[in-house]
Amino acid sequence: MKYNLPYLVNIPPFLLKDLNQGDLRGIKKLLLILKGKFISIIINKTNGKVFCFLINLFFRRNGKIYYENKKYFKTTKDFEYVYFPNKRILRIVKNISTHLDRMYLSYCIDKVDIKNGDTVVDCGANIGELNLALKYKNIIPNYYAFEPDLETFECLLLNHSDFKNNLFNVALSDVSGQGELYIDNEGGNTSLINFGSEKVNKVKLEKLDNIQIEGNIKLLKVEAEGNEPEVLVGAEHTLTKTEYVSVDFGGERGVNQEMTLIDVNDFLYSKGFNLINFSDFRIIGLYKNKNL
Repeated sequence: MKYNLPYLVNIPPFLLKDLNQGDLRGIKKLLLILKGKFISIIINKTNGKVFCFLINLFFRRNGKIYYENKKYFKTTKDFEYVYFPNKRILRIVKNISTHLDRMYLSYCIDKVDIKNGDTVVDCGANIGELNLALKYKNIIPNYYAFEPDLETFECLLLNHSDFKNNLFNVALSDVSGQGELYIDNEGGNTSLINFGSEKVNKVKLEKLDNIQIEGNIKLLKVEAEGNEPEVLVGAEHTLTKTEYVSVDFGGERGVNQEMTLIDVNDFLYSKGFNLINFSDFRIIGLYKNKNL
């Protein structure tokens, strides 16, 4: 059974993708552990072009990774390029299709009948993996995306240049103005909520209600690293024309990594949404507007 795998100490998580239980027995398990140890050294001790060269020695069958202009990118048969600002590119180094399939299922998109031209709003878009997952399924939505971190936003622009007028380098919240953004340089945990990061950038805050989006919204995806309740409060009017909301309410808020499940659930229920599905992979719920 895929994904339901035993925990292996110090094995980079991306190595466990595409593996079955049979791949973790006997000599195969030992070789995987040794490979994981060596790749961990590469990840921790190298950067840029050297990092790419060494990783490509192990994973090149489905496309190489490269480093130029302070960005990592990969070319594949399905996409001309996919850019990342950091080593999160390891998410797609083995097989991008597996990663995008899991992204699709993680946000319960298989339960939403999204068609070409439907409006999809991506809050906490990162490099736009949600839209890549839709493209992989041959779905071309009317895509809006919001990403507060500038370096990540630059990759979002490169990955989705067709939608450049719908991409916003702002942090969605319940107020408009200026705020502080706590940066995670190597991961995807950058947040308006202080999680202990020593790097802080100024960022523009905006309410989703202040963004002009024509017509109804098929899907609003919210992953704000603990700031989900504030994002939804700032989208109170927008929610009245939103059919589905997929929201990550797992333990990501602040230093104590608190969940936002209760606050998110209570707010969405008060606005006429019902929880209709729960992700098998992450703490993500899919809500449907009972008035649409």
